[in-house]
Amino acid sequence: MRRVRKLILGHTESLKKARPALQNQVFTVLRIWRNYHHDDIGLERLIRLFLALSQFLSIGLYIKQFTGRWGVQVRKLSTEVYVLCKMLLPVCLFHWEMQSELWAALVISYLLCETVIYLGGLVFLQDVSHDRVAPKRSLTLLFLNFFEIVLDFGLLYAYLCSVNPGMFNQEIIAARDAIYFSFVTAATLGYGDIYPVASAARELVIVQITLTFVFVGLFINYFSSMLQRAAPAESSQPTFRKTRHRKKS
Repeated sequence: MRRVRKLILGHTESLKKARPALQNQVFTVLRIWRNYHHDDIGLERLIRLFLALSQFLSIGLYIKQFTGRWGVQVRKLSTEVYVLCKMLLPVCLFHWEMQSELWAALVISYLLCETVIYLGGLVFLQDVSHDRVAPKRSLTLLFLNFFEIVLDFGLLYAYLCSVNPGMFNQEIIAARDAIYFSFVTAATLGYGDIYPVASAARELVIVQITLTFVFVGLFINYFSSMLQRAAPAESSQPTFRKTRHRKKS
């Protein structure tokens, strides 16, 4: 058990207590409302307020609130487990052949919206968030979020095709076909073997392509911020020069 604990948590254990997640979110909304650190106006201000307020509808916020009583590490691990569960849920629904169920499509749509709002918060709410953002950990979670979104859209495509088989030029109810089309759409390749025919399917494809471009911009933003943080750290490191000691005569 200790070896498993060291494998997951490392050799050091943080005893730092986590701040209440709900209280932090309230403070985030108040900071945006009072313009403490960022003089935002117009559309940017409305977007920031919407993203901050919509976090109260997120399951992840209440998971952080509940698990934060055991410390920062437990809260981070619980968040990672939640992200993994969201990524694996469409796979499980495909395995249980529930892609044609309405409740499954509604649950996946909710989780998809939650992930999109989280990604928007990373971009627009960094300056007012209490949570310290670790770039490497955030990039790891972004990879998981990307696969989650691709799998979510695959299940939504399968649901549309199960409701109306004429949505695409061929049926993509099976998991391998729906996930394949979702990955091809996310990569903006467009082989032409499967393509949408109905307007609802085309609109869903447009939404996925738009989110793909948002992901590309988000990765570029994170990599550029990491480089900016690494540059001052490297310049602040002391340089050691070789000095010759002269012998006293």
